[in-house]
Amino acid sequence: MSENFDERKDSNLGEIIDSEGKVIGKIRNSVYLSSGSNRKDIVKNVAIGFLSVMLILTFFSNTIMNYTLPQVATVQIESGSISPQIRGTGTVTAEDPYNITVKETRKISGVAVKEGTHVEIGDVIYYLEDKESEELIKAKENLDTLELDYEQMMFSGDVSSAVISNVRNGKTASYDTYQAQVGSVLDAYNAALDADNAAQAELDYLNNLWGYEKAGLDYNSITPQYLIDQATSDMTKAANDGDTDRVDELENFMAELTRDKNQLSTYSSQQGYSYTQKISQSTEKKAQTAAALKVAEKDKENQLKSINVEISLCQKRDKITEQKEKIAKLEAESVGASVKSPVAGIVSSVNKVAGESTAADETIAVVQVDGKDMTTSFSVTNSQAQKLKVGDAAQPQNAWQFSSNFKATLISIKNDKQDPAGKKLLTFKIESTEVTPGQNLSLAIGERSQNYDMIVPNSAIKTDTNGKFVLIVKSKSSPLGNRYTATRADVTVVASDDKNSAITAAIDDYEYVITTSNKPVKAGEQVRLSNE
Repeated sequence: MSENFDERKDSNLGEIIDSEGKVIGKIRNSVYLSSGSNRKDIVKNVAIGFLSVMLILTFFSNTIMNYTLPQVATVQIESGSISPQIRGTGTVTAEDPYNITVKETRKISGVAVKEGTHVEIGDVIYYLEDKESEELIKAKENLDTLELDYEQMMFSGDVSSAVISNVRNGKTASYDTYQAQVGSVLDAYNAALDADNAAQAELDYLNNLWGYEKAGLDYNSITPQYLIDQATSDMTKAANDGDTDRVDELENFMAELTRDKNQLSTYSSQQGYSYTQKISQSTEKKAQTAAALKVAEKDKENQLKSINVEISLCQKRDKITEQKEKIAKLEAESVGASVKSPVAGIVSSVNKVAGESTAADETIAVVQVDGKDMTTSFSVTNSQAQKLKVGDAAQPQNAWQFSSNFKATLISIKNDKQDPAGKKLLTFKIESTEVTPGQNLSLAIGERSQNYDMIVPNSAIKTDTNGKFVLIVKSKSSPLGNRYTATRADVTVVASDDKNSAITAAIDDYEYVITTSNKPVKAGEQVRLSNE
């Protein structure tokens, strides 16, 4: 086949004709083939497309591989200082601080002191508006309500004169008395109930017995009539047959049956009258027991109601007495026109401002009593605590804010209740006029800081059976970008604090070490940087 192939031998070829009717090309399977030069263009385009696809696949395979690598964060090794000092922050608390409170709600008209002010016994802390407290006003209103409720129940018409007299005279019946009263009416009620139940049972028995006997009597009365009807039929037949003897015999038999029927009817009537009389008597008896039961039930209800009302009245009477005593106590404890300090010391907290109101038993100011200690505490690791002993002195971390008179002394080292196996609680005694209870205080205790050539974060230090080491990130260029590999470097830690460690190692001081990663990293593994 020639380079341009024989178009005539290919039945799949179609002609392409221009507007003047000239053939300008052939087409097969929707691909335009105009000439041999067009075939070369197609081959070139296919080659370019293939190379493009390969390049794209190479790029994405590289990207996918990168995303499967551990992602690490790094820092550069640098020089700096290590401060082995143990640092912590705690809230200053006072030993037995005096909380100033009032027993009532009063509105504050003015504040006489500021936090940090030293006061003597009797010095004014707050000025108050001169009027009755809300508690006293409310107590008097409650007393009025209690007395009205008491009087309305007392004279409601449901209380007997005897109960009213007992309550007004301050008498309160014992539980034994109430029990005896309830027991008496309950016994009477139960007896009446038993009698009524017995009367009903007797009436039910008579009704049932008469029903049974009446059914038997009715049956016996029906039997003669049945025989009479049968004999009448037989007699008619005998008469028709002319059997006079049989007719006479049947007439005599029917006469006897009639007599039996009349006797049975009479007996049934007599029995009916007898049972009617008995049932009437039993019904009357049931009516009497039912009436007696109602009386006993009413007596029981009245007695129980009387006892309940008497108990309620006694409780209301006693509450009125208690409320009067409460009012008297509030009036006796009522604060005057000011709140004064009952102790000498430094005011560490002033909790109210002018215009605010106090609440009953609310702490409105706190005084650090003269001669009482202040302390602060914070937790450290067991290894840090092993470097300390009771009596060690601590300094404030922000020392420039305090005078030279500041003094903090370690007074106890105890297990931290939150983590007794891993931490210790350090408690310091604070001596300073510039510190007040409730203040956050940051302390440092231990050795002074020193400078070192190579400093890395503590998170960069790894440990295995061969000792301590760091993982250094090495970079290598490639046609598709940089490749990063984690390389092990053994180190010696010469000093540490709670953040950084000073190390010595056979590495350059400008290297980058791995601090964290999203998955475990081993020496020799390829990694990707978190910032790329």
